[in-house]
Amino acid sequence: MATKRVPQTPIAADVTIADMVETLDKPVEYVRRVLEKLERCKRAHGDAQVRVGVRGRAECPNYLIEYVREDAKTRERVTYQDAAYSGSTHRELAAHHIAEARNWSPEEMNITAVSALIGRLRNPRAPSSRFADED
Repeated sequence: MATKRVPQTPIAADVTIADMVETLDKPVEYVRRVLEKLERCKRAHGDAQVRVGVRGRAECPNYLIEYVREDAKTRERVTYQDAAYSGSTHRELAAHHIAEARNWSPEEMNITAVSALIGRLRNPRAPSSRFADED
């Protein structure tokens, strides 16, 4: 018997995790695991943000953890990639996945925004933020 291929849900090119919550298989678990990686990066580098992979499965997209540092001489903010992870296993992906810029949304979420998101997922009846009604 042939296996039926489920059509992939397309992922918008400029999506964030918050935009994708409705399509995730296990949103609370997924966001919790992403937050763990963000917290590890923040401990190591003092900052952390996440970009979603736009070429995989919308139910468990891969993600890229980054951090931003200010260049001491130029005062410019420079973004560094920490690691990319599989959205289904949350294991680190090989470095060549990171380098391919078109794999990743240009929009990032910082650790504070992801923390707020998991709070809303865990307690959907809590008073929501002013952004709740935006599309």
